[in-house]
Amino acid sequence: MPRQPPVFISSGGPLVVAGGLNTDILSRSHAPLRLGTSNPAHTTFSAGGVGRNLAQNLAQLGVPTKLLGVVGDDLFGTSLLSLTEQSGVDVSGVLRRSGPTGSYTAVLEESGELHAGLSSMALTAQLSAADVSGWAEPLTGASALIVDANLPPDVVAFLLDEAALRGLPVALEPVSAPKAERLRPLLSPARPVWLLSPDRAELAALSGMDLAEIEDDSTLIDAAQHLRRQGAEWVLLTLGKRGSVLVGEELLYTSARQADVLDVTGAGDALLSGLLAHLWHGQSWPAALTRAHLCAALTIEAPGAVRADLSPALLAANLERPALDFAPNTLP
Repeated sequence: MPRQPPVFISSGGPLVVAGGLNTDILSRSHAPLRLGTSNPAHTTFSAGGVGRNLAQNLAQLGVPTKLLGVVGDDLFGTSLLSLTEQSGVDVSGVLRRSGPTGSYTAVLEESGELHAGLSSMALTAQLSAADVSGWAEPLTGASALIVDANLPPDVVAFLLDEAALRGLPVALEPVSAPKAERLRPLLSPARPVWLLSPDRAELAALSGMDLAEIEDDSTLIDAAQHLRRQGAEWVLLTLGKRGSVLVGEELLYTSARQADVLDVTGAGDALLSGLLAHLWHGQSWPAALTRAHLCAALTIEAPGAVRADLSPALLAANLERPALDFAPNTLP
């Protein structure tokens, strides 16, 4: 059984989240997708962005949360800040810049599974370490820092270094395989990361290993252990319907919960924020991971990247929801 979480869980300080804020445009096909032609679909607009989603989930789960990021000087930016603040998140650290607020367009299969995702995040991509020098101040007194890889590598490096100066645990969310690859040069025992949370494709990008045809889970565990040698204390490997494996000195497997899938957008964000929220509230790793998977299951049953009614009460009402079989593939 992994040892208990570090001291920050009981410190009571806020969690600081640095990452992307987007307008999510989600189009779900009414029938199996046919490429090269127009497909009837249902389209919705909602607040999104990995960092913003994490922050809203955390706030709805009773954790004091500060958000760092950038939005444009348009109506989308104003709306994002307003909606996020209404959920209980401190958005005073979010920058306003001239230009369009970021957007994420998801094309969903009839089943709700993601077919293709397109992100347009110029303002976030243009940030430099000098632009975000003011982000160091909110880290003082925080319980932990969560960083998503939508931020440019030099900004991520700046935040990791500032957190290290304060002895602040950092959870690093890779976001996608292309963005995870940009993080690889930043990983070092000299710049420790408390938690990395990749899926299979992101694990391959972070480790530099070709895992596309690998069916043996022990190889995935080896790749995760490689990341631990690169400075990650814990690696939470997410495996979709199969659940997750927390890789540390020992392994902890957690099954996913049953769900009627409506929209998979935001499932990973709900999982990570659910884990961090319950660790912050003092839960053990096994209990926190069980509730994290429940957060993900409840999120994919509702439209949008964040379930508007996600709360401790909703989780309590669903604690007995059945788990899916883990079905390991020759895990050690």
